[in-house]
Amino acid sequence: MTITKILVPVDGSTHSLKAFRTALDIAKNNGAKINVLTCLEKEDVGAWYIDKRTNKKIMNDAKKFAKNFLSKLEKPAKDVNVPISLNILETQSTSNQIITFSNLKKIDLIVIGSHGRGGFNKFLLGGVSNKVSQMAKCPVMIVK
Repeated sequence: MTITKILVPVDGSTHSLKAFRTALDIAKNNGAKINVLTCLEKEDVGAWYIDKRTNKKIMNDAKKFAKNFLSKLEKPAKDVNVPISLNILETQSTSNQIITFSNLKKIDLIVIGSHGRGGFNKFLLGGVSNKVSQMAKCPVMIVK
């Protein structure tokens, strides 16, 4: 199997950053490119009586924060000569967005962290990593 495109979903957790470091090693050894993806879930953060511009401001602030956070991943990638692209997308469903992105970009491998949040069924794997591992068309490496 040739690995040229790796997708790493990053949510700022230590598990997602560990997945990024793992993907860096794989990319370096295979001459692959890394696509980092952060999904900002769109939710109505205010009640019906709150000005909807508040939601837009919150989302814009979240994008700025995410961009600043993700930009810190560029240096480690540059240090090992791995091309990287940073992607921030608004979505209704993080797991569905990861699957859609991986299909559109023809990703060869998804490296995703798991933090085990959620109910008993999601105890061993996080809900997002569990769904991605079940629905992805490409191999998925789950980093704990």
